Amino acid sequence: MAQDETADFSNFLESVDRHGETFDVRDVAMPRSMGVPVSEVRRRRGRLADDLETGFRDVVLVEREGVLLWQTAEDVAGQGPGSARRRGRRGLRRGLAGAHILREVTVPVLQPNEYLGALRDTDLHLNAACDAGLRRVRRDATRKGVKFTTDVAGGGPFSGRTLVIVHGTFSNAQNSLDEYAATEVGTAFLSDAITRYNGQVFVFDHPTLSVSPFINALDLGRALAGTTGTLDVIAHSRGGVVVRWWLEVFGDTLRGATVRAVLAGSPLKGTSLAAPNRVQPLLNVLTNIGAFVGKTLGVAAAANPFSLASLALLKFIVRREKNRWGFPPVKDLGDRSSVGAAVAVIPGLHGQSAVSNNFELSRLRATAQRANVRYFAITSDFEPEKMGWKLWKVISEAGTRGKDAAADLIFPAENDLVVDTAHMTSLADDRDISDVCAFGSQAEVHHLNYFRQPRTIASMRKWLEVAEG
Repeated sequence: MAQDETADFSNFLESVDRHGETFDVRDVAMPRSMGVPVSEVRRRRGRLADDLETGFRDVVLVEREGVLLWQTAEDVAGQGPGSARRRGRRGLRRGLAGAHILREVTVPVLQPNEYLGALRDTDLHLNAACDAGLRRVRRDATRKGVKFTTDVAGGGPFSGRTLVIVHGTFSNAQNSLDEYAATEVGTAFLSDAITRYNGQVFVFDHPTLSVSPFINALDLGRALAGTTGTLDVIAHSRGGVVVRWWLEVFGDTLRGATVRAVLAGSPLKGTSLAAPNRVQPLLNVLTNIGAFVGKTLGVAAAANPFSLASLALLKFIVRREKNRWGFPPVKDLGDRSSVGAAVAVIPGLHGQSAVSNNFELSRLRATAQRANVRYFAITSDFEPEKMGWKLWKVISEAGTRGKDAAADLIFPAENDLVVDTAHMTSLADDRDISDVCAFGSQAEVHHLNYFRQPRTIASMRKWLEVAEG
C-alpha cells in the first residue's frame, strides 16, 4: 500500500506497533506460549489459527474506502463465493477485494475465569494510576510552558471552595489535565482555579472497565465524605454518570456543601455506542475514532484513549465457541448480536449502556435530585460527514456481509461521536438540565475536544465563578 494511502492512519498504526504487545495483540509471526510462531502452526495444519486448538485467534486490520476495519482472519478468508476453504495470506488477499491489509495480528482467547482478571489488567494498562483515587492538581512552570501534574491529596474532609475533575471511559486524570494545558484559555482557567480554590483542585483517577460507575462513585464518595462549603465538579463522559451516582445516592455525606456539577458529553441516559441492541462493529468504531483523534488533535499514540481501548478490547470479543459459563461466542466482529453480548460482560461499559433494561441507570434516574445540587451541561452534535469522514459508513455497513444490511446506525439521532446528544442533559424522563452550553450541529466540536473550546471555558468560568487573573 502506498505511503500516502496510510498517512491518515499513521498514529493508530503506531499504537498497534508500540502498544499492541501490552494488550496481548501481537504480530502473527511472533512466538507464543505454544513454543512456535502462530504462522508456523497455520503452515503445519494447513489452515488459520483456531482458538480451540491453539488458544489464539488471528485478526486482520484492513483499510477499505478510508475506513479501518478489524476482521477475524478466518472470516476474511472465507468471504466470497467458493472461498470456504481458502487459507493463508493468499486467501486473505482474495477475500479482501478492494481493501488493504495494514496489520495481521493474533490475540489470546480468554477463558471464563480469566475475564475479570484481564479486565483489571486492562484498566491498569490504560491507566497505571487507576487506583490513585483523589489527587491534588499542581501547576508547574517548565521551559516549554505550563504543565499540570498531581500529588497526594492529603486527608479530607475539605472546607471552603473545592473543585474535583473526573475523567471518562478509557482515560485518566493526566489526560484530562493535558486537555486544559493544550490551549491558552484552558491553561489560564485551570491556573486561575488553583488560585480561586486555594489549592483545593483535585482529580479523581479510577478504573473504567472492570467496575461499574456505581463502584467508582462509592470510592469517590468515601474520599470526599464530610466536605463542606462550595463543592464544584467538572466531569467528562462516563465521569458524569459516576458523579451522579455519587451526588444523588451517596449525597448524605455532603449535606454541608453546596454543589455545582458541570457534565460534558455525559451519557446520563446511557450511550448507544455501548448498547447491545445497537452495537455492531464496536472495535471498528473505537479504532476509527482513535485514528481520527490522533490525526485532528495530534494526540500521541501513548495517550490516545480510543486507540488503546480498541487494542485492549480485542481479546474480550474474539471467542468463537460458546461455553457453559455463558460467555458469548463472537463469530464475526461485525455481528452486532454477538458483539453486543460481549459488551454485557464488561461492567464499565454495561453500566452506561443506552437500553431500556439497564437496571443500574433506571434506578439512578429514578432517584430524586438533591436540593443542594445544581447541574450544568456541555453538549455537541458532531457531523463528521461534513468534513468527508466516512465513519458512519463503517458503523452501518462494516461486517454485515448482507445479513444485517438493514441494521440501524449505532446512534439513532444527534451525537458527539461517542454519546447521544439528547442523553447528555436527561436527568430523568421528566427532568432535564436547563443550564447548557450547546455547540449544536457542526464538524468541529466532538467528544474528545470539549475542553479545548473557548466557549466551554467561558461557560465554566461563569457557572463556577472562576474569575480571570
